[in-house]
Amino acid sequence: MTQADIRSTLTGAAGLSQRIRYVRERFGEGHLYFAYHAAFPLALTSDLLYRLWANFQRDIHGEVLNIPWIAVADLLFSALCEEVGHELYEMNKVVRAQLLGELKASPRFGNQRMQELTEFLLNEVQQDLDSSDLDVRDLAQAQRWAALAYTRTGEAAHELALTLAGLSLEDTSEWARMTSLVESFREPLQEAQFEDLLTYIRGMYHFVRDEHDQAAAVFDRLSIHNYQVEIAGVSLPIPKIEKQEQIESLSFLALKVFEFDIVQIRYNSKRYVLNSGWEIIRSRSFAECFVEDMSAGLDLEMVSIPGGEFYMGSPPEEGGETSEHPQRLVVVNSFFMSKYPITQMQWRIVAGLPKVSIDLEPNPSYFVGPHRPVEGISWYDAVEFCERLQQQTGKPYRLPSEAEWEYACRSGTTTPFHFGETINSKLASVSGRYGNGPKGTWKETTVVGYFKVANAFGLYDMHGNVWEWCADQWHESYSQSTGSEFQQPVQDQHRKRVVKGGSWDSSPKKSRSASRIGVQCDYKNQYIGFRVAVSFAAIS
Repeated sequence: MTQADIRSTLTGAAGLSQRIRYVRERFGEGHLYFAYHAAFPLALTSDLLYRLWANFQRDIHGEVLNIPWIAVADLLFSALCEEVGHELYEMNKVVRAQLLGELKASPRFGNQRMQELTEFLLNEVQQDLDSSDLDVRDLAQAQRWAALAYTRTGEAAHELALTLAGLSLEDTSEWARMTSLVESFREPLQEAQFEDLLTYIRGMYHFVRDEHDQAAAVFDRLSIHNYQVEIAGVSLPIPKIEKQEQIESLSFLALKVFEFDIVQIRYNSKRYVLNSGWEIIRSRSFAECFVEDMSAGLDLEMVSIPGGEFYMGSPPEEGGETSEHPQRLVVVNSFFMSKYPITQMQWRIVAGLPKVSIDLEPNPSYFVGPHRPVEGISWYDAVEFCERLQQQTGKPYRLPSEAEWEYACRSGTTTPFHFGETINSKLASVSGRYGNGPKGTWKETTVVGYFKVANAFGLYDMHGNVWEWCADQWHESYSQSTGSEFQQPVQDQHRKRVVKGGSWDSSPKKSRSASRIGVQCDYKNQYIGFRVAVSFAAIS
């Protein structure tokens, strides 16, 4: 098999992990250890790799790693590296992240080796930082930030912010370069709570490309004062973006503000709460919604979800299914989503309206209760509900797209759950245990909003209770999609649709923000319900 054949075979989410496995199986542990070290710099040359090979022949305990000199050439011509210039190579960012993750987790290397690699790379690039060649200088600076990002993250963030503060808004090519560069440090910046830096540069990315709506939606996630935001000790400018027309267009909806509790679960080894050191941290927040008066005071609350962008799917370290990969950046426009899953009482009211396409049972649910989520419905039933609601209200109600659903669930978070790294049965109706978190023991659905905690957008029950139908067709992975919905005619009986969120009977792993499964359109059981959405643009 040629190298081209290998590269062609090892594509997609599963293929990225297979590339690493292939190196281990084809060449042995020594080559893999060398790949760990080679993942540390952003860019690779043969000279840099030979110096890495010469300097890191032992682990932190002094044991020989048995890395042969031929490992340099084998790595450059393997599926782990791509040539990006004359004798200049890069690793795929997902592969690079996985290799660095294994390096940090290995007892033979860990954080001590990361520190040693930092000092090595800083020394390697020092002379080139003063080069008269701009390209050489830029590459050296990028390598310096890469060296600092994983071990001296605050220093890296400060230097990056200073560089951004000196950029002209007209220099679009430099903003594009910096956007790509900072994205390479996404993992350590997030871990060190420099997410504001990532948010800022993504907003500027859209702004310099005249994508002002997307830029405004991203900037809305920052704490802005007088068109300035403080990041890593540096004051960065926020461009003025006119949004008055958007605000005025919603005035007829009579948006109201509501308050809610947000919860995060964090690990604290010094406090033994929630079993094994997990503690609950509560805070108050607020959001806007409009209220659809369905009947006799039974309201359908539609929460305003601000537009923005996010990484859809799960990162490699989360251990998700192949269908959740590869992660991709998705832009979501502003929309409204129901605060809770549709309840049985709401279902009963709409089921009594004139039908559009099909008949609806008055209450198909297994676990009966007016304020429990409706379940036992097919995708077709959910679509019929939306069409009847649209006919009644004049607003184009629909099922949310899969991207909208996950974006709304995450509400700005990047952890497996909007609660944080784990979940427990005091906050969601799930069964089983996630990681070393507490075990969930639910055996049925709950009244919507039972746990009295929402995510940062003000949505309840996004994890557990019932799976929720999405508009999209099912695809086996995101490599098959373009980010838009994959609608097929309703008559297509054999096409699966996506459900998200897990249920009362699901393991917590199935209830993660990124988790997804495909279900036949006509399938009904006591685990699947839905909530509704409506586009901002469609009613403004």
